[in-house]
Amino acid sequence: MREKHRSAASCTPPAARNQEQIFSREPGRETAMAKDILGEAGLHFDELNKLRVLDPEVTQQTIELKEECKDFVDKIGQFQKIVGGLLELVDQLAKEAENEKMKVSG
Repeated sequence: MREKHRSAASCTPPAARNQEQIFSREPGRETAMAKDILGEAGLHFDELNKLRVLDPEVTQQTIELKEECKDFVDKIGQFQKIVGGLLELVDQLAKEAENEKMKVSG
């Protein structure tokens, strides 16, 4: 009857008990091992612990590139406005020059 009341640890096979002891001695090791394995497979956890395909460094570089591209597009838009204004001014000056030529020749 005493054998029926054995603890769960004594029912666990010796190999499993050794693994439990290894992991219990080093907290966080399972998590680190899992992250290493996932990292080798190209999967990563972000700051919210969501699984991502891109490496966090690549993700950060992508965000920075996106911001730089937006700034570039904004500057190109400003440049186009300036050039458009300059073209209008040159057209206006050309018309005035033509009018002056007509006055002089006529």
